[in-house]
Amino acid sequence: MKALSIIALAALSAAAAHASPPPPPPSSSGPAIVINGNSAQSVTSMFSAFRNNSNGSDSGAYQNVSSNAGNVTINGNSTQGTSAGGSDVANHSTGSNSYASQNLSSNVGNVTINGNSTQTTGLMMSYVANWSTGKNSMAVQNLASNNGCVTCNATSSSGHGGGHHD
Repeated sequence: MKALSIIALAALSAAAAHASPPPPPPSSSGPAIVINGNSAQSVTSMFSAFRNNSNGSDSGAYQNVSSNAGNVTINGNSTQGTSAGGSDVANHSTGSNSYASQNLSSNVGNVTINGNSTQTTGLMMSYVANWSTGKNSMAVQNLASNNGCVTCNATSSSGHGGGHHD
């Protein structure tokens, strides 16, 4: 079953790679979040099931678990941790120009951390999926990582440690 899921996801990824480029997701132009101190975000779930779905043209499914997303500044240390026992984390968006964004223990967007950053995600029985279907749709997934682009396009980079620095 697990191998079949991996093969199916690989086929979807290959098909998406040859489609026309999707439009950028909605901008993260919300209010700035400034934390003047240390930040700790943690989620522990025993039998687990995080699911997030949206349907329709121009729809968006945004799933953020123990994550910083948008315009965030932390003037201290940041610790982000997600652990789930039975697991099954999924995020799905359907429709033309739809967008699915899934972040677990991650920084995405314009995130600045002026200190140390620790990001961990531990899933026991696991099944993590993020996909979008429809013409010009896009799916972006981050687990215990950093994605420094505000628009989350395919040319973004991710790395370890201290978040996005300008």
